[in-house]
Amino acid sequence: MNPASRQPSAARQALAALLFALVFAAGAPLAAQEEPLPGEGDRPFNGSFSEWSLRGSINSTTPELSESLGGEVAFRSSFPLYLGDVRLAYRLSPLGDVEPGPVHALHLALNLHPLYLTLLSEGLLSHFLASLHLELGFGPQLATGPEDGPAFGFAGSVGAGFDLPITRANRGQGIWLTATYRRTWTTLRTGVDQPRAHEHAALLGLAWRTNGLIF
Repeated sequence: MNPASRQPSAARQALAALLFALVFAAGAPLAAQEEPLPGEGDRPFNGSFSEWSLRGSINSTTPELSESLGGEVAFRSSFPLYLGDVRLAYRLSPLGDVEPGPVHALHLALNLHPLYLTLLSEGLLSHFLASLHLELGFGPQLATGPEDGPAFGFAGSVGAGFDLPITRANRGQGIWLTATYRRTWTTLRTGVDQPRAHEHAALLGLAWRTNGLIF
């Protein structure tokens, strides 16, 4: 196989993963949009929230490096009225050539929601449109390859994503589906004579979200 063909293939896989997430989320129960039942709390979702999330990822770097699966755990908190939010995440992704080694990363991201006013409407579509966000991030990376020892780098990223409620969004807290596509540029090299580990990643997982600001 021509190595140059691996990168487009990985991009198609990432796109397919996000499309699958959207199709799955579109079938989420309409109960997610209902008003809270008696005793379920009085904190309806108005765009302000904090959450913990756990997500898996499909990772693709340069044609010389292998594709892999990874994971991320993150804390996220919003600004008022769904204007934006920040996410602090720890991510683990095996990257390398023949024997991929783990890459540990801290990632701080600012997410901006250009369609946040659509949350004023009712329904699952309004939640989807309001949640659409542009992600701008940065953070340090540490590769602990088995042969060449630790390597340190610094990365910047851009991406886009969405979130959808799986349980009732207006009951104060609940489970949400969260998905992101992220493109990362880095100074990190996973070994001697290796290219920089610039990366495409598709992340998909679940979050436990609590309505309201934390401050």
